[in-house]
Amino acid sequence: MNKPAGILAWPAYATREGNPYNYILYSNIEKKGYKVHEFMFTPRFVLRALLFQNYKILHIHWPSSILSYSNHFKASLRLILFRLFINTIKLFNKKVIWTVHNLEAHESKNAALQKKMYSFLYKKADGFISLNRDGLKIIKEKAASAGRQKFCYIPHPHYRGYYPNETSMEAARKQLSVPAGKFVILFIGQIRTYKNVTGLIRAFKELDLENKYLLIAGGVHPEVRDQLFKEAEGLDEFQLNEKFLPDSELQVYLNASDLVVTPYSNIFNSGSVFLNLSFNKPTLAPALGIFPELREVAGPQYIKLFSGKLDSGQLLKSVVEVEAESDIVMQPDLSSFDPDHVASETIAFYEQFL
Repeated sequence: MNKPAGILAWPAYATREGNPYNYILYSNIEKKGYKVHEFMFTPRFVLRALLFQNYKILHIHWPSSILSYSNHFKASLRLILFRLFINTIKLFNKKVIWTVHNLEAHESKNAALQKKMYSFLYKKADGFISLNRDGLKIIKEKAASAGRQKFCYIPHPHYRGYYPNETSMEAARKQLSVPAGKFVILFIGQIRTYKNVTGLIRAFKELDLENKYLLIAGGVHPEVRDQLFKEAEGLDEFQLNEKFLPDSELQVYLNASDLVVTPYSNIFNSGSVFLNLSFNKPTLAPALGIFPELREVAGPQYIKLFSGKLDSGQLLKSVVEVEAESDIVMQPDLSSFDPDHVASETIAFYEQFL
């Protein structure tokens, strides 16, 4: 192959502000000579993709996003058009690769249509990428033909060097007016039902720890807002910043914390845990999805697991461990998640279809 093929990425760079995963992946792919074209499922991008044919591969990430925020009629129409688009580009011998970030959509709106979309892609996609090793088996079971289709594990890249990280713990806590001597537990990210932030608040309220302090930072989705504020009502040693955090402020909250908690009730992959690890912060997470295998790589100092429902006992166990390990000065080995390595692995998978 003399000239690297064009890649149509859905999305490529459009989501950089909210989630830089794609930006990091595709900017490193372009450094290696591949041309990456932005794609969104809108008439303009669809027409361009059909007319200009300047790509060999369509790489899909979160397809159900086109169904999540529509009424049933609009979502049904979009699904019909999506199927038509995929079938059409495959007539022109374009290959479809799907990075399966989620086994099912997080929100339940138009759930039946989302299942139909996923079923369609499991039949039509030529290749599948799983961000965790255990997920490969699940994806293969759902796919149409293990003989015709190809499967690959490629990890999520880390964020070291991407976000500013210059603020000390002391300076961060001063900026947030966190009292001295506190053990700070943090949740950071969008607050949605499946993330179980209300469960974290309940466990924190029952936590038998004199110097406890809870920080929660991130936009609150409407469906969980009333429950969240009701759970937090009258809670001392607690601070909520209900807004989307710009890149420059992430370091303040992460560096102010002792332990980051991802209290999810259901999870397959997580980008946020790589943010925590990139700031050398230990994470308490459910023993689900990516987390058990990530614990094997990053080590039990940085990935702590809870089983079943998060409660104060499991929270306290992690607090005690973090305090006991606080004198250990080291960073988790994230070399397996280096963005350049992830880009090379992705290109190697692309080349199986060219």
